[in-house]
Amino acid sequence: MDSISKNKIPRKEQIVNAARKLVIEIGSENVTVRRIAEEVGFTEAAIYRHFKSKKEILYLLVENIESSLISDLTIRGDQHGDVLETILVRHLSSIEMRRGISFQVIAEIISLGDSKLNRRIYDTIVKYTEKLKTILQKEVSRGKLRGDIDIDATALLLFSVMQGISNVWTLSNYSFDPKDKFNAVLKTLRSGLLDKGD
Repeated sequence: MDSISKNKIPRKEQIVNAARKLVIEIGSENVTVRRIAEEVGFTEAAIYRHFKSKKEILYLLVENIESSLISDLTIRGDQHGDVLETILVRHLSSIEMRRGISFQVIAEIISLGDSKLNRRIYDTIVKYTEKLKTILQKEVSRGKLRGDIDIDATALLLFSVMQGISNVWTLSNYSFDPKDKFNAVLKTLRSGLLDKGD
């Protein structure tokens, strides 16, 4: 990114973006305020004018990740047809555009073992699965899914699927189309768990 483009991005956002990049490249335990400063071309003092600590930067990073994950799962307009699949494919497309970074950053931050950050990530995952539960419940009420499915367990299963596909895709150095894996998993889920069985 050139200096003109960087200047158009608010400093806090530049700092958080740099932290996100470094967490993926070198691991969260190796990220320091000094390295973040070097990444964005600021002094450490400039970073500290915006954040008290590395932890505070990571906290805002988790908030940004939560916002993007929840936004992906938002029902837009009066959707018809297979709303669950439409939303999850759109979500997977967003994951693909972000190169799976959201789930990777979550895993990296958990590895730090900081109880407050872990609690924040837990809250993010709860909000994410709550959104999935809302979508599933709407699909049950529309008669698109079986009425006897365990909504809580299915939401957790879908979260695990999205995280798992993202992790495997990233670890494979993006060697396959994640939508292909997702479609195969969704077909399996539908045949065994989700279809109404008309």
